[in-house]
Amino acid sequence: MKKINVKLEEKNKKILVSKYIQSIFKNVPYSSICKAFRNKDIRINNVKISKDTVVSNDDILEIYIPDNILFNLPKKIEYYYSDDNILIAYKPQGILSNDENKNNSLEPNFEELVIKDQGNINLKICHRLDRNTSGIIIFAKNDLAYTEILNGFKNNKIHKEYIAYVANTRFNKTHDILEAYLSKDSKTAYSKISMQPTKNSEQILTEYFVLETNLKLDYAKLKVILHTGKTHQIRAHLASINHPIIGDSKYGKNEINKKFNKNRQMLFAYKYSFTFDSDSILNYLNKITVEIEKLRTEF
Repeated sequence: MKKINVKLEEKNKKILVSKYIQSIFKNVPYSSICKAFRNKDIRINNVKISKDTVVSNDDILEIYIPDNILFNLPKKIEYYYSDDNILIAYKPQGILSNDENKNNSLEPNFEELVIKDQGNINLKICHRLDRNTSGIIIFAKNDLAYTEILNGFKNNKIHKEYIAYVANTRFNKTHDILEAYLSKDSKTAYSKISMQPTKNSEQILTEYFVLETNLKLDYAKLKVILHTGKTHQIRAHLASINHPIIGDSKYGKNEINKKFNKNRQMLFAYKYSFTFDSDSILNYLNKITVEIEKLRTEF
């Protein structure tokens, strides 16, 4: 059960409770909300209500919908690798990697789900994927491994590859390493790309290979390799060369997303390889590659 003290913006002093629930829990199917109303599993101020009820500021809203439905959580977590030091798990689209702002959100995040599923409170997530980017994520099982993984990302000892579906099949090159500068607006969390350095910008390098093209629908499948790891780098950088990722509402184009009926970016972290130094406790990982052989997507 989730109990919420309703806080509305000035312009929305009153709103249908069904719309309010959808605004808070963006992944819950509307059919599940309707079912909860039919079963009298939604209450305001301890009174059972219908979906046409209006919710007001400071009402106490109680929702008796299981977390796995409310947040559209995976029924089973998939694991791709595990040893005494690390664990690699698959994060679906729509789930936060972790509670990075430490705001104790109502929403379960992927780190919490994996810790609970593994029964290991010592697990630590080592990096993040955007909410609507799916793919494999590395967890550390101890402090030494955690430090090594963080240093590995920092010093380019961990190599992560992505698959991206982008609009527009017209490329100058089928393989290129793009160079630019990225600056992030902390208020809007928007990353801006420029060809010359600007105030507070950082250089970025994004490599891509064109794997497939569909001339009829005008889209391409890319393999993307990050040589620098900045916020929204792939999404912003590809959009800046007129190849926005399909389904990306932040850097993409609405007309393209509608054309393909996608509301989450078609970007997937699918492969890791390692080149740790010989004196690293994780140098044994240099012999392996962890890869998703079949992406969880339909196109």
